[in-house]
Amino acid sequence: MIKTKYAKGTRLLQKPVMPLVSMVQFLFMTGPFTTVAEVIAELPEPIETDRSVYEHPRSLLQEYDDILCKYEQLKKGDYSDVQVMDEQGRAVDAFTAAGALIQQEIMTRELERINSALCAPCGCTLCCVGPDDVMAQEFFEIPLQPDELDLFSVSRHENDESLKSSPYDDNELLCNGLPFYRIDGPGVFHWRTGWSLILPKGSLCPNLDGETGRCQVYEERPRVCRRPQMFPYLVEPVGKEQDEQEAFRIRESLLAIVDCPYVRDLQGEIAEYASASGLQLILKQNKA
Repeated sequence: MIKTKYAKGTRLLQKPVMPLVSMVQFLFMTGPFTTVAEVIAELPEPIETDRSVYEHPRSLLQEYDDILCKYEQLKKGDYSDVQVMDEQGRAVDAFTAAGALIQQEIMTRELERINSALCAPCGCTLCCVGPDDVMAQEFFEIPLQPDELDLFSVSRHENDESLKSSPYDDNELLCNGLPFYRIDGPGVFHWRTGWSLILPKGSLCPNLDGETGRCQVYEERPRVCRRPQMFPYLVEPVGKEQDEQEAFRIRESLLAIVDCPYVRDLQGEIAEYASASGLQLILKQNKA
Protein backbone atom coordinates (compact mmCIF):
# COMPACT_ATOMS: atom_id res chain seq x y z
CA MET A 1 0.00 0.00 0.00
CA ILE A 2 2.89 2.37 0.83
CA LYS A 3 4.49 1.85 -2.57
CA THR A 4 1.18 2.37 -4.40
CA LYS A 5 1.35 6.12 -3.78
CA TYR A 6 4.73 6.18 -5.49
CA ALA A 7 3.43 4.39 -8.60
CA LYS A 8 4.14 7.26 -11.03
CA GLY A 9 7.70 7.66 -9.80
CA THR A 10 8.46 3.93 -9.68
CA ARG A 11 7.31 3.54 -13.29
CA LEU A 12 9.95 6.12 -14.23
CA LEU A 13 12.60 4.35 -12.12
CA GLN A 14 11.87 1.13 -13.99
CA LYS A 15 12.68 2.70 -17.37
CA PRO A 16 15.92 4.66 -16.93
CA VAL A 17 17.03 6.60 -19.99
CA MET A 18 20.75 5.82 -19.75
CA PRO A 19 20.61 2.37 -21.46
CA LEU A 20 18.97 4.08 -24.45
CA VAL A 21 21.45 6.96 -24.35
CA SER A 22 24.37 4.51 -24.42
CA MET A 23 22.81 2.77 -27.40
CA VAL A 24 22.30 6.03 -29.29
CA GLN A 25 25.81 7.24 -28.47
CA PHE A 26 27.38 4.05 -29.81
CA LEU A 27 25.31 4.00 -33.01
CA PHE A 28 25.90 7.68 -33.70
CA MET A 29 29.64 7.73 -33.03
CA THR A 30 30.32 4.57 -35.04
CA GLY A 31 27.74 4.92 -37.82
CA PRO A 32 27.27 7.09 -40.93
CA PHE A 33 25.09 9.65 -39.18
CA THR A 34 25.47 13.43 -39.17
CA THR A 35 22.86 14.11 -36.48
CA VAL A 36 21.67 12.27 -33.39
CA ALA A 37 18.09 12.82 -34.54
CA GLU A 38 18.76 10.48 -37.48
CA VAL A 39 19.72 7.70 -35.07
CA ILE A 40 16.66 8.22 -32.89
CA ALA A 41 14.35 8.23 -35.93
CA GLU A 42 15.66 4.82 -37.00
CA LEU A 43 15.29 3.14 -33.60
CA PRO A 44 12.86 0.21 -33.56
CA GLU A 45 9.86 0.29 -31.25
CA PRO A 46 9.60 -1.27 -28.77
CA ILE A 47 13.16 -1.84 -27.51
CA GLU A 48 13.73 -4.57 -24.94
CA THR A 49 16.79 -4.62 -22.69
CA ASP A 50 17.70 -7.23 -20.10
CA ARG A 51 15.79 -5.17 -17.50
CA SER A 52 12.99 -3.23 -19.21
CA VAL A 53 10.80 -2.88 -22.26
CA TYR A 54 10.68 0.63 -23.74
CA GLU A 55 7.45 0.90 -25.69
CA HIS A 56 8.22 4.36 -27.10
CA PRO A 57 12.00 4.90 -26.95
CA ARG A 58 11.96 7.61 -29.62
CA SER A 59 9.61 9.91 -27.73
CA LEU A 60 11.49 9.28 -24.48
CA LEU A 61 14.82 10.24 -26.05
CA GLN A 62 13.36 13.29 -27.77
CA GLU A 63 12.87 14.82 -24.31
CA TYR A 64 16.68 15.08 -24.20
CA ASP A 65 17.37 16.04 -27.82
CA ASP A 66 18.82 19.45 -26.85
CA ILE A 67 21.44 17.61 -24.76
CA LEU A 68 21.97 14.60 -27.01
CA CYS A 69 22.80 16.86 -29.95
CA LYS A 70 26.04 17.74 -28.11
CA TYR A 71 27.36 14.38 -29.30
CA GLU A 72 27.47 15.96 -32.75
CA GLN A 73 30.21 18.30 -31.57
CA LEU A 74 32.14 15.36 -30.13
CA LYS A 75 31.98 13.54 -33.45
CA LYS A 76 33.54 16.60 -35.08
CA GLY A 77 36.31 16.60 -32.46
CA ASP A 78 35.04 19.81 -30.87
CA TYR A 79 35.57 19.20 -27.15
CA SER A 80 34.80 21.34 -24.12
CA ASP A 81 37.77 22.74 -22.22
CA VAL A 82 36.20 21.91 -18.84
CA GLN A 83 38.64 20.00 -16.66
CA VAL A 84 37.52 16.47 -15.69
CA MET A 85 39.63 14.15 -13.54
CA ASP A 86 39.45 10.51 -12.55
CA GLU A 87 39.14 9.52 -8.90
CA GLN A 88 42.93 9.67 -8.49
CA GLY A 89 42.96 13.29 -9.65
CA ARG A 90 44.42 12.62 -13.10
CA ALA A 91 42.96 14.47 -16.09
CA VAL A 92 40.94 12.20 -18.40
CA ASP A 93 41.01 12.52 -22.18
CA ALA A 94 38.83 15.16 -23.80
CA PHE A 95 36.36 12.68 -25.32
CA THR A 96 35.76 10.89 -22.00
CA ALA A 97 35.39 14.23 -20.22
CA ALA A 98 32.86 15.60 -22.70
CA GLY A 99 30.83 12.38 -22.72
CA ALA A 100 30.66 12.27 -18.93
CA LEU A 101 29.42 15.87 -18.77
CA ILE A 102 26.69 15.13 -21.33
CA GLN A 103 25.52 12.09 -19.40
CA GLN A 104 25.53 14.06 -16.15
CA GLU A 105 23.28 16.66 -17.75
CA ILE A 106 20.87 14.00 -19.04
CA MET A 107 20.61 12.23 -15.69
CA THR A 108 20.15 15.49 -13.83
CA ARG A 109 17.10 16.23 -15.96
CA GLU A 110 15.76 12.70 -15.65
CA LEU A 111 16.13 12.63 -11.88
CA GLU A 112 14.47 16.02 -11.54
CA ARG A 113 11.41 14.45 -13.13
CA ILE A 114 11.62 11.25 -11.05
CA ASN A 115 12.21 13.09 -7.77
CA SER A 116 9.28 15.42 -8.44
CA ALA A 117 7.00 12.44 -9.11
CA LEU A 118 8.09 10.76 -5.87
CA CYS A 119 8.19 13.88 -3.70
CA ALA A 120 4.68 15.13 -4.50
CA PRO A 121 2.77 12.24 -2.86
CA CYS A 122 5.26 11.99 0.00
CA GLY A 123 3.86 14.98 1.93
CA CYS A 124 7.24 15.61 3.57
CA THR A 125 8.81 19.01 4.37
CA LEU A 126 12.21 17.67 5.48
CA CYS A 127 14.07 19.65 2.81
CA CYS A 128 12.34 22.89 3.78
CA VAL A 129 13.11 23.21 7.49
CA GLY A 130 16.15 23.83 9.64
CA PRO A 131 17.51 21.32 12.19
CA ASP A 132 15.33 20.48 15.14
CA ASP A 133 16.56 20.64 18.74
CA VAL A 134 17.83 17.05 18.85
CA MET A 135 19.96 17.35 15.70
CA ALA A 136 23.67 18.01 15.94
CA GLN A 137 23.67 20.56 13.10
CA GLU A 138 23.24 24.26 13.82
CA PHE A 139 21.91 25.04 10.33
CA PHE A 140 21.09 23.59 6.93
CA GLU A 141 22.32 25.17 3.72
CA ILE A 142 20.36 25.42 0.46
CA PRO A 143 22.67 26.48 -2.42
CA LEU A 144 21.14 29.10 -4.73
CA GLN A 145 21.83 30.51 -8.17
CA PRO A 146 22.07 34.32 -8.48
CA ASP A 147 18.84 34.47 -10.47
CA GLU A 148 16.97 32.71 -7.62
CA LEU A 149 17.69 35.20 -4.85
CA ASP A 150 14.56 37.27 -5.37
CA LEU A 151 12.42 34.22 -4.54
CA PHE A 152 13.33 34.76 -0.87
CA SER A 153 12.12 37.75 1.14
CA VAL A 154 14.76 37.48 3.85
CA SER A 155 17.81 39.42 4.96
CA ARG A 156 20.68 39.31 2.47
CA HIS A 157 24.31 39.26 3.60
CA GLU A 158 27.07 40.18 1.18
CA ASN A 159 30.25 41.86 2.35
CA ASP A 160 34.02 41.47 2.29
CA GLU A 161 33.96 38.99 5.16
CA SER A 162 31.24 36.74 3.71
CA LEU A 163 33.03 36.67 0.35
CA LYS A 164 36.12 35.31 2.09
CA SER A 165 34.17 32.66 4.03
CA SER A 166 32.24 29.45 3.58
CA PRO A 167 29.47 28.13 5.87
CA TYR A 168 31.75 25.36 7.11
CA ASP A 169 34.90 27.30 8.01
CA ASP A 170 36.31 26.75 11.49
CA ASN A 171 36.39 30.53 11.92
CA GLU A 172 32.68 31.22 11.63
CA LEU A 173 31.36 34.29 9.87
CA LEU A 174 29.98 36.73 12.45
CA CYS A 175 26.93 38.92 12.00
CA ASN A 176 26.62 41.66 14.62
CA GLY A 177 28.98 39.69 16.86
CA LEU A 178 27.06 36.42 16.58
CA PRO A 179 27.69 33.32 14.42
CA PHE A 180 25.83 33.71 11.11
CA TYR A 181 23.43 30.87 11.99
CA ARG A 182 22.28 32.71 15.13
CA ILE A 183 20.57 35.45 13.15
CA ASP A 184 16.84 35.86 13.61
CA GLY A 185 15.41 33.39 11.10
CA PRO A 186 16.61 32.34 7.64
CA GLY A 187 19.00 34.52 5.65
CA VAL A 188 20.67 34.55 2.25
CA PHE A 189 24.48 34.73 2.23
CA HIS A 190 27.04 35.35 -0.47
CA TRP A 191 30.02 33.09 0.28
CA ARG A 192 33.28 32.71 -1.60
CA THR A 193 31.73 29.61 -3.19
CA GLY A 194 28.44 31.30 -4.15
CA TRP A 195 25.02 32.10 -2.70
CA SER A 196 22.96 30.00 -0.30
CA LEU A 197 19.94 30.16 1.97
CA ILE A 198 20.80 29.34 5.59
CA LEU A 199 18.08 27.72 7.71
CA PRO A 200 19.03 27.95 11.42
CA LYS A 201 17.68 25.55 14.03
CA GLY A 202 13.89 25.57 14.27
CA SER A 203 13.40 27.76 11.19
CA LEU A 204 11.31 27.21 8.07
CA CYS A 205 12.04 28.12 4.48
CA PRO A 206 10.29 31.47 4.02
CA ASN A 207 8.36 30.00 1.09
CA LEU A 208 6.95 27.09 3.06
CA ASP A 209 3.34 27.46 4.16
CA GLY A 210 3.56 26.19 7.73
CA GLU A 211 -0.13 25.23 7.84
CA THR A 212 -0.44 23.33 4.57
CA GLY A 213 3.17 22.19 4.16
CA ARG A 214 3.10 23.43 0.56
CA CYS A 215 5.73 25.47 -1.26
CA GLN A 216 4.35 28.87 -2.23
CA VAL A 217 6.77 29.27 -5.17
CA TYR A 218 6.62 25.65 -6.36
CA GLU A 219 6.55 26.39 -10.09
CA GLU A 220 9.52 28.79 -9.79
CA ARG A 221 11.37 26.93 -7.00
CA PRO A 222 15.20 26.87 -7.07
CA ARG A 223 17.07 24.23 -9.04
CA VAL A 224 18.30 22.47 -5.90
CA CYS A 225 14.71 22.12 -4.66
CA ARG A 226 13.77 20.32 -7.87
CA ARG A 227 16.31 17.59 -7.22
CA PRO A 228 15.71 16.00 -3.83
CA GLN A 229 16.73 13.36 -2.78
CA MET A 230 18.59 11.41 -5.45
CA PHE A 231 21.56 13.03 -7.14
CA PRO A 232 23.59 11.79 -10.12
CA TYR A 233 27.34 11.91 -9.68
CA LEU A 234 28.65 10.65 -13.00
CA VAL A 235 30.86 13.65 -12.44
CA GLU A 236 31.15 15.51 -9.14
CA PRO A 237 31.95 19.24 -9.00
CA VAL A 238 35.31 19.83 -7.38
CA GLY A 239 35.22 22.54 -4.73
CA LYS A 240 36.49 25.80 -6.15
CA GLU A 241 36.82 29.40 -5.21
CA GLN A 242 35.05 32.07 -7.20
CA ASP A 243 36.86 33.00 -10.42
CA GLU A 244 38.58 29.60 -10.57
CA GLN A 245 38.07 27.33 -13.58
CA GLU A 246 35.21 24.87 -13.17
CA ALA A 247 36.41 21.29 -12.62
CA PHE A 248 34.84 17.87 -12.09
CA ARG A 249 35.82 14.42 -10.87
CA ILE A 250 34.35 11.25 -12.37
CA ARG A 251 32.40 9.30 -9.75
CA GLU A 252 29.87 7.16 -11.67
CA SER A 253 27.62 7.13 -8.60
CA LEU A 254 24.06 7.84 -7.58
CA LEU A 255 23.67 9.47 -4.16
CA ALA A 256 20.37 8.84 -2.36
CA ILE A 257 19.55 10.53 0.96
CA VAL A 258 17.94 8.06 3.36
CA ASP A 259 16.45 10.80 5.55
CA CYS A 260 13.86 11.07 2.78
CA PRO A 261 10.80 8.81 3.25
CA TYR A 262 10.55 7.77 -0.40
CA VAL A 263 14.23 6.82 -0.51
CA ARG A 264 13.77 4.61 2.55
CA ASP A 265 10.62 3.04 1.08
CA LEU A 266 12.07 2.43 -2.39
CA GLN A 267 15.68 1.42 -1.76
CA GLY A 268 15.31 -1.74 -3.87
CA GLU A 269 13.81 0.12 -6.82
CA ILE A 270 16.45 2.86 -6.58
CA ALA A 271 19.23 0.26 -6.49
CA GLU A 272 17.83 -1.33 -9.67
CA TYR A 273 17.67 2.07 -11.36
CA ALA A 274 21.27 2.84 -10.41
CA SER A 275 22.50 -0.54 -11.65
CA ALA A 276 20.64 -0.21 -14.96
CA SER A 277 22.20 3.26 -15.38
CA GLY A 278 25.69 1.88 -14.79
CA LEU A 279 26.09 3.68 -11.46
CA GLN A 280 27.08 2.69 -7.94
CA LEU A 281 24.39 3.49 -5.38
CA ILE A 282 25.54 5.44 -2.32
CA LEU A 283 23.06 5.74 0.55
CA LYS A 284 23.75 8.60 2.93
CA GLN A 285 22.09 10.23 5.92
CA ASN A 286 22.24 14.03 5.87
CA LYS A 287 20.29 15.01 8.96
CA ALA A 288 20.99 13.48 12.32
